[in-house]
Formats: sequence, structure tokens, C-alpha cells
Amino acid sequence: MKSPGEEVKHRMEQYIAESSVAAKKYERDIDDDLLMDGFDQEEEEEDQWLMEARGRKKRKQGSRLQEIIGNIGLIITPKSMAISLAEKLAEASIPLKANEFVAIQFLAFMIGFFMGVTSKSLFMAILLGVVGAFLPNLWIKIAIKRKRQAFNDQILGTLMSLANGLKAGYSFLQGLEMVAKESPEPMASELKRVLKENSLGMNLEDTLIALNNRVASPDWDLVTTVVLIQRQVGGNLAEILDKISHTIRQRMKIKGDIQTKTAQAKASGAIVGALPFGIAMMIYVINPQFIMKLFTFKRGFFRGWFLVIFGLVWEVIGVAIIMKIVDIEV
Repeated sequence: MKSPGEEVKHRMEQYIAESSVAAKKYERDIDDDLLMDGFDQEEEEEDQWLMEARGRKKRKQGSRLQEIIGNIGLIITPKSMAISLAEKLAEASIPLKANEFVAIQFLAFMIGFFMGVTSKSLFMAILLGVVGAFLPNLWIKIAIKRKRQAFNDQILGTLMSLANGLKAGYSFLQGLEMVAKESPEPMASELKRVLKENSLGMNLEDTLIALNNRVASPDWDLVTTVVLIQRQVGGNLAEILDKISHTIRQRMKIKGDIQTKTAQAKASGAIVGALPFGIAMMIYVINPQFIMKLFTFKRGFFRGWFLVIFGLVWEVIGVAIIMKIVDIEV
């Protein structure tokens, strides 16, 4: 039988041995975890490297394609046309050069032309080519319209922020800089352009007039006029901007009421304008030979496509009249 001292000594040795085994097991687990973490990190680094390589390849292919398109555009773009087109692209915030845009127009024309060639009709080929070449211009017009609409929607908030800045003691330029930092696009980029042009030596009045010409907004035209007059004769600009904000708010309310009341007429005009094209497409799908007689019929001087042109002209006139009636200026 063991003495009490030997029993305590035996238990201590057993406890130390078990602790040593547990410590070694813990170290092995840590080593395994570190090894797995190392493998995971290596896999992540490899995946990141592959993604970066693919990104570089895509950027290289994109820049190469952009260079080819640009070279095509340089050949077919007159210098006078390039200047005016560059202004429109800048106004629409489309990140393309004039020669690149003209090249896209040319490619769109060729695509439409070859689609028309499949119908074995020269008229259809030319018509689809012209439509294809017109689509990029429609893109510019839609982009400009959306940008101007977004700009008009932000004018009220911009004026209120600018008036508050002037009341807090900022100068007009400091207020513009503050508003440019806090405003969303496109207001921010337009105000930053005004500040940049002014810092490069351009007169502030000229920069404001240039901005007014770009956005073509009646509300901003009122703001520009007031600021120009105030800089010449003086006055409390913050108070004037508050009054303009109230005027613009009332005008926006009236515009909203008018849009609500004319929405049905606009929808009717859109449906009436799209209906002939929809019916023509349905007939073409059901019986192509029937609709193609409009383009292939001949009798003396008369051609079937004369009727197509006649119908399109009156279609455009009708839609224009409807839109003019429901377009009420406030």
C-alpha cells in the first residue's frame, strides 16, 4: 500500500503527463489550422491573380477595339462636324470621342444595311441602314434629356443649400464649392466645371452663362439672371435665392398637376404612333409576302414604297401634333 506522499507524487506525475499530451495535441491542431489557412491564403492569392490577369486582358482587348473604332472614325469624320459632335457628347456625359461616335454610327448603318439585304430589297437595305445610323443620335438626345431632367430636379435643393451657405457667411464661390461637394450627379459635375473654369481664369459670369447654355433650363436661367444682376447692383443674394426657391417649388407643383392630367393623352399618342409598326411586324411574321408587296409593287412610275413614305410622314406629323398639344409650358 502506497503512503500518502507517494500517492500525491503519483497523481502529480499522471497530471503532468496528461497535460503534456493535451499540449502536444493542441500544438498539432494549431499547426493544422495554420497550414489550412496558408493553403486558403494561397488559393485566394491565386484567384486574385487570375482575376487581375483576366481584367488586364479585357482592358487590353477593350482599348484595342476602341483604338480600331477611333481610327475608323478619324477617316470619315469632318473636322467641323467633330467639334459640334464633341460638344453634344460632353453635354450628354457620354464618355466617347467624336470620331469614335461617328464610327459607331457607321457600324450601325452597315448592320442595318446588311439586315435589309437579306430581304433582297435595296430600299429596305437603305431604309434599315438609315435607321441604324440614326439610333446613336437618338441615344445622345435621350441622354441629354435625362441629364437635363435630373439637373432640373436638383435645382431646388441646390438653391436651398446655396442660400443656407450664404447665410452662414460663405461667399458665392465658397457656397458653390460646398454645394458641388454635397450634390449628386449631374449637378456636382456641372458646378465643379464652373469652379474649374473660374480657377483657370475664366470670368464667373461667363462660366454661369456657359452652364446655362449647356443645361437649357428655364429655372436655372432665372438663377443665372438673378446672380448676374446681383453681382452688378448688389443686394441680399441669400434672400433672393429663397424667393426663387419658392417660385420654382410652385412651378414644379403646377408641372406635376399638368403631367398628371395630360398623361392619358400622351399615352394615347404613343399607342397611336406605335400601332402601325406593331401591325406591320405582326403581318410580316404571319405572311411576309403580303407585307413585302408594299416594297416590291411596281406599275409604271408608281412604286409601292411611295405609300410607305407617305404613311410615315403623316404618322410623324400626327404624333408631333398630339405631343405639341399636351406639351404645356409653365
